[in-house]
Amino acid sequence: SLQFDPEVPRRRSRPRPDRIRRYTDFLVGQKVMASDEEWVLYYWGPPPGGKPFPGRGEFIRLIFEETGVKFREVGDHKVLLEMFFSKAQEGTKQEGFPHFAPPLIQKGNFRLSQTPVICSYLGKQFGLWPESEDDQWHADQLNKTIHDFIGEGRLAFHGRNPVESYYTQKEETQPYIDRFVKTRLPRWLAHLEVALKANKGGQGFVIGDKLTYVDLALLHVLRATESQFPEAWAANDSIPLLKAFKDRISARPNLAAYFKSDRCIPFEGNSMM
Repeated sequence: SLQFDPEVPRRRSRPRPDRIRRYTDFLVGQKVMASDEEWVLYYWGPPPGGKPFPGRGEFIRLIFEETGVKFREVGDHKVLLEMFFSKAQEGTKQEGFPHFAPPLIQKGNFRLSQTPVICSYLGKQFGLWPESEDDQWHADQLNKTIHDFIGEGRLAFHGRNPVESYYTQKEETQPYIDRFVKTRLPRWLAHLEVALKANKGGQGFVIGDKLTYVDLALLHVLRATESQFPEAWAANDSIPLLKAFKDRISARPNLAAYFKSDRCIPFEGNSMM
C-alpha cells in the first residue's frame, strides 16, 4: 500500500525546458549504470512520511537471499517515479523494451519486470528450476496462482480505488476485507494445501525433489497471510501441510539468517504487503 501521491511535486517557479531535459537525461543515465556482473532490483523504498514495506519485491529478494547471489536495491522514489510515472515512460526516454511498473530487475543492459516473470527467470538462472518439462509447466501454473492470490488479497484493502492508499479508504474497504477473509482466503489456502500434497504427500517441496522458485513464492505468500490475518491463520486447522512447509522452508540456513537480519523488512500491516 503506497502512501504517496505519484505526481512529481510542483515547484514555485517553472524550470526551463532545457534544464528539465538535462535532469531527465541524468536520471535515465543513473538508472542504467549497472555493471554486467551486478544484479539490481528496483522497488519502492519507504514512501515520504511512511514506513517501509516488503511488498512484491520480497518474492524476488527471497530468491537472491536463498541462493546467496548479491544484489543492489534501488528504492529512491525520485528515480522510480521518473522511470515509471513520467512522460519519459511514454516517449523516447525509455530505452529498450518498455516496462509498466516496479519491481524490475537489471543486469547490464538487460531489464525485466512483472514479478512472476522475474521469479521464473531468476529461478532458471540460479538453478531453482524443475527438471522435467511437465514439472516446469506445473511450476509456472502454481507460480501464477500464488501471485493471483496475493493480488486479490491486496485489492481487498483497496475496495474504492485500487491505486490509492489503503489509509484513505479504510472504512470503505473494510467490508471487502471481511468478505475476503471469510470466503476467499479459505479457498486459496485449501487449494495450495492440495497442490502441496500432490507432490509426495506434501512432506518435501512443491515441485519435484529439490527447491525451486515456486517454493520461495509459496513461502512468501504464506508468511504474508500469517502476518496479515493471524487469527484466521491460527484458526485454520485444515492446512497442516502448509503450516509445516512454512516452518520447514523458513528454517533453511540462508533464509533463517535473512529473516533475523536488518535486511528483512517487516510487513507493513495492510494489503498483504
